[in-house]
Amino acid sequence: MANQVPGTQSFSRSIGLLQHICDRATPPNLQNLLEECAFTRPTLYRLLAGLEAENLITQTRDKRFKPGVRLINMARTALTQSDIRDISREALIKLRNQTRETVHLAVPSGEGLVYIEKIESLETVRMSSTIGTFVPLHSSGVGKAYLSALPEDDLAAFLRDADLRPITRFTTTDASRLRTQIMTCRMQGFIFDNQENEEGIACFGAAILDDQLRPIGAISVSVPLFRLNEDESHYSAPLLECVRGLSGGIG
Repeated sequence: MANQVPGTQSFSRSIGLLQHICDRATPPNLQNLLEECAFTRPTLYRLLAGLEAENLITQTRDKRFKPGVRLINMARTALTQSDIRDISREALIKLRNQTRETVHLAVPSGEGLVYIEKIESLETVRMSSTIGTFVPLHSSGVGKAYLSALPEDDLAAFLRDADLRPITRFTTTDASRLRTQIMTCRMQGFIFDNQENEEGIACFGAAILDDQLRPIGAISVSVPLFRLNEDESHYSAPLLECVRGLSGGIG
């Protein structure tokens, strides 16, 4: 965690709470936040009230908290100004055209990744994912690809502390098995995710690296199982070409 600037404790707490709400797979209610965040009830009430007053969060009819209109507008502005998104778009379109399948670009956000670009499949049946979707590291093609590019100490820390909760019935929830998958990704440059983040969908993921060979994002090609080509190089070869080109250009 970055060193806290004196006098900003309340702000840091609010941002941490906002990040937790955004990163959660489903909107949390008050009890969820009390159990998951290290805040007393009065502090949590005060932070939530402040975020809601600024339209950074809003409550649903069943008293759950989700990102507010102001935050969504801020995120949309940030996305349109994102260098990696602008630089990558032409390469992502080329990758989509080569594979004919949905392509995602994801970057780090909190404890996982978030999609900042999506190029739709050329086929009739498409994925329902959207830009802004939070993606766990352990269950997704982009997430595992990102993990594979981390320094060993950072990877070991993640595997030691991560909550490997099942997203689907196919999700890898064993740290040893996950490490084996990540080592395979390191050797071949890409990972194959078989329905671990969404049932019926397979993904090929690979990381984008900066000039220090550290991951700054990841790209995936997502394919409905009924349309999956038996020759995985149909997806992996253009994917690797794409991330290598972007890593060189961005670096």
